[in-house]
Amino acid sequence: MAKKQPSIEDQLKRLEEIASILDRGDVPIEEQLKLFTEGMELSKHARTYLEEAELRIRQLGGIEEE
Repeated sequence: MAKKQPSIEDQLKRLEEIASILDRGDVPIEEQLKLFTEGMELSKHARTYLEEAELRIRQLGGIEEE
């Protein structure tokens, strides 16, 4: 069975947690690299989600894409 994708809100919360951890700078470099990679994946997913949401809103509102 496929693993359920966390909600966008949960993903953004995790992204904030990662940023906070990395800002502290008190974790080993290997852990920083893992967190950075996770953060980049979350950021990529959030960007895609928001782009798709914008497209749906434009389509529903009959707004032409610029």
